[in-house]
Amino acid sequence: MAETLEFTSVYDDATAKFLESEFARLEGECYVDHAGATLYSDTQVRNVGADLHRCLYANPHSVGIPSSSTRDIIERTRDRILSHFNTTLDEYSVIFTSGATASLKTIAETFSFEAHGSNETGRRAGNFVYVQDNHTSVLGMRDVVAARGAEVICLGHDRAFQVFERHATSRDPDDKERRKSGNSLFVYSAQCNFSGLKYPLEWIKDVHAGALSTVVGESPTGWYVLLDAAGFAPTNHLDLSACKPDFVCLSFYKMFGYPTGIGALLVKNSSSDVLEKVYYGGGAVDVALGSEMFHRKRQVLHQRFEDGTVPFLSIASLRYGFDILSKLTMDKISRHVFSLAKVLHRSLLTLHHRNGKPVAKLYADSNYEDRNSQGGIVTFNLIRSNGEYVGYMEVVNMAALFKIHLRTGCFCNPGACQRHLSLATGTILQNYEAGYVCGGTVDLVNGRPTGAVRVSFGYMSTITDVETVLLMIAKCFVDGPSVRKLPAWWEDHRTRASKKYRGRHFYNSNILDRAIPPITDKNKVNNNMRNNLRDKSENLNGTVGFVNSDNTTARTNKCTLQRLFIYPVKSCGAYEITDSWSLNSKGLEYDREWMIVTSSGICLTQKHQTNLCLLKPVIFRERNIMELSYPGMPTIRIPLEITYKESMDRSVYRSRVCESRVEGIDCGPEVSEWLSLALGKPNLRLIRQSHGRQKKGSDKELSFSSQAQYLAVNEASVSWLIDKVSDDVDFKRDTAVHRFRGNIIVKGCNAFEEMQWQYIRIGNNNFKVNGPCTRCQMICIDQTTGRKTIEPLRTLAKEFHGKLKFGIYLTRLGNAQNLLKIGDDIYYS
Repeated sequence: MAETLEFTSVYDDATAKFLESEFARLEGECYVDHAGATLYSDTQVRNVGADLHRCLYANPHSVGIPSSSTRDIIERTRDRILSHFNTTLDEYSVIFTSGATASLKTIAETFSFEAHGSNETGRRAGNFVYVQDNHTSVLGMRDVVAARGAEVICLGHDRAFQVFERHATSRDPDDKERRKSGNSLFVYSAQCNFSGLKYPLEWIKDVHAGALSTVVGESPTGWYVLLDAAGFAPTNHLDLSACKPDFVCLSFYKMFGYPTGIGALLVKNSSSDVLEKVYYGGGAVDVALGSEMFHRKRQVLHQRFEDGTVPFLSIASLRYGFDILSKLTMDKISRHVFSLAKVLHRSLLTLHHRNGKPVAKLYADSNYEDRNSQGGIVTFNLIRSNGEYVGYMEVVNMAALFKIHLRTGCFCNPGACQRHLSLATGTILQNYEAGYVCGGTVDLVNGRPTGAVRVSFGYMSTITDVETVLLMIAKCFVDGPSVRKLPAWWEDHRTRASKKYRGRHFYNSNILDRAIPPITDKNKVNNNMRNNLRDKSENLNGTVGFVNSDNTTARTNKCTLQRLFIYPVKSCGAYEITDSWSLNSKGLEYDREWMIVTSSGICLTQKHQTNLCLLKPVIFRERNIMELSYPGMPTIRIPLEITYKESMDRSVYRSRVCESRVEGIDCGPEVSEWLSLALGKPNLRLIRQSHGRQKKGSDKELSFSSQAQYLAVNEASVSWLIDKVSDDVDFKRDTAVHRFRGNIIVKGCNAFEEMQWQYIRIGNNNFKVNGPCTRCQMICIDQTTGRKTIEPLRTLAKEFHGKLKFGIYLTRLGNAQNLLKIGDDIYYS
């Protein structure tokens, strides 16, 4: 059964053109991580800049006209926030915080689980109840509230829905009744940041009416609700006149991109006395004694909770973010992001490999038919035609080639991740022991995913973004020609899921809706050849005698040093050695000795500046110069050695390489201007390493290289991989070896035999193998043109089950000056 799903735009032509002009900087980019942070508009930041140029803002705690104006802006902004959520200062107060996390932390630290005025003895405090599918910032509340006497109770996803479905609505207890007993707090998200499920806002009223009494027991308790609206508010209308949570947390950068570092805690005024604050800072007290333990906090709620000076410039800029949301309306934004998610979801649902197997496994709690229960998020993992999962890091690397910005992992929602991926608690702990950590790169353990891929839409997203994501999946992961069909179980589940708010994880397979170019038979995985190759490499039985402490010799295998390269300027072109080259304590002499940084010290790399490969260095040791060339530019010369006085006279720049702090000496304004003109970026600097650095856990020096002193690549492995790449792609085979940017090119051994080596000897030099090099999208850059292709990363990932490893890192044993020479024998085992 095939299905075609058409997209009908929610925005009219004028709105679409307006947004296109507001986000012109997105041309060529596909940004689909709006659940992480949305983007600011051009008009928004222009207005912020003009406002700061035009107005004089002073500390609101000071006295004077500028301070009075600042206070006025802050109070008007509070009104604007509440108006956006359809309420007023009469019902809610706005407390500015640094974000949703800070708001949650504030409630954890100040919510009183003890009843006011209770003289009972032995009475236990109230309860802290949360839904399993919550952000880690909610989970972080547990230890705080437990230490304050609350009982912590987790409601699983299905159980939460069952509890509320069974609840027969009762009267809402009045304030006096609520305050006679202990206080309990229920926390949940308005929209799950993992699946995009919108949890029912009706739960707020049900909780107030005692719906959770069966969960905590029949002892009387007053119920309060903390609604995490950080993921909901950016693309939905939260109407606080219709639903009335006691507390709401927000982050404004998720709503309109700028400014960051500011959020709000909305507190229902009638519930404010359940918050008991201990700490106070500047501006939060009416009076305090410096010599005695005495103070009186301010009576106005937000003044009592806003310690120190609020970020008044950021607060002043919030109005310009609300302006653009008002121009579009939240209803249109909600319909827009939902329609995009629906197209992507259905496209992935219907896409299958040529053998009929699904391309994606979707993680959802709705059928994407009703925007009241589903937001603009689609979360999935990709599956190969043989049933193997694709690791999300492989997806990240392929997405980068298409300039797609998405999110992978568990998205700081471990509960939802565990449920959707069907991971037992023991399995998660085993994954942790195997190296998985939140935000890490371990994406598969024993063939099973540790996280997922998330695409999320914002108000400025377009159908082109959907098409770009689908194109990337089609070109990189579909064994075509593709088959488009709905799974046989779909209609049954759609019927069963039609009940409003029946949020269940009811499907586990799925994918696409676009024409996909066929993948030739030659590009199909040859499992027998791959397995034979692996068996052969695993049966190597040579030993390593040449590095033994007693210098004894053992049986070894032999190949030859075929080619030798250095990369004097980090991430720029190679310089090929034609005869021999010196080694020093950091590696090959002059290898990664220089690097290009921006005025803020950020290192330029080919990941973001592909044309760096066209910047070619040539070393003239006899003339003591390095010559740099770039297409269309005259060459420029850099001295290989500088005097001590010259080094003292030049500026020192600090930067980072692979989490290590590095520093280098500026090579001067002439080369700076030359680089800026050549690469089209202002204020670039060329710096030379001032002293070697040591990688954590090693006593060996490194240059500006990323991981190790040397990278060795096997010519036979390159040839094997080239033969696997399909003929119908723009891939130059004769220059493929340059994509791997190895120092040492080995000839005369079997393909991938190097992956089993532990030690090698080249000429008179002994090396330890540190391990394989994990590859990223940089190997997809043609080093002769600067153009990006999807190969050979796609084939490498496909042939080796997502393990993106190619080439080996080496560290030399001993630091004595020595040489490597083309044609040297290489002994290995």
